[in-house]
Amino acid sequence: MSNQNRFKLFKRNNTNLKKMITAIWEFWISKTGAFLLAVSAIVIGWYQFYINRPILKYDTETMPFISSLNENDYKVTVHGKEYKDLYQTRVTLQNKGASALSGKDVSKIGHNPIRIVIPQDAKMVHYTLDKTITTPDITSNLINADGDLVIEFDFLNSDYQIGASILHENPNAKFKVEGSALNVNSIGREWSDKQIKYWTFWIMGGLYLILMALYLFNHWHPKKN
Repeated sequence: MSNQNRFKLFKRNNTNLKKMITAIWEFWISKTGAFLLAVSAIVIGWYQFYINRPILKYDTETMPFISSLNENDYKVTVHGKEYKDLYQTRVTLQNKGASALSGKDVSKIGHNPIRIVIPQDAKMVHYTLDKTITTPDITSNLINADGDLVIEFDFLNSDYQIGASILHENPNAKFKVEGSALNVNSIGREWSDKQIKYWTFWIMGGLYLILMALYLFNHWHPKKN
């Protein structure tokens, strides 16, 4: 290839590169680009504020413990009473944030302690701290206070969790965790994979619709008669 052809090829590639850079720059200074930058800044700021603190999430799982529908070769007796139908709910409390939570920073009993709220119709038979799903390094305890189970612990570090196992008669009982602590105003339920996919689909779909509407608004103009 001659030097002249090389120069033309270089010049053409350089022109295409400039056009691409110009197109990218024009996109980011357009209304659509400014909108994306604003949304990104809000999301990043919210995430930094949200993650750099204790974030308590809980989850529940209920399953039959013993059922009269089955031909059981065993029986379940609790405090001297035999049960034909009994259900087990496992409640887990986990710190999903970046900062640890000290048990000294949790609201005390009589105010708003971190607790498993027991529904009145649950007919709770027995409860225990479930060490099979509790992080071994945690020193924790459950206290029955006014019908609810108060969760006491020394430190709940990031990704640490505490589990409780509750036996009850009502299969439809809905357990939840409530309470407050330093930098913790509320305790939310952990989202399942199905819920994450559902909300991701709708949020992304809504974002695409907004961007499409902005594009049509900026580029489509009806012809005048």
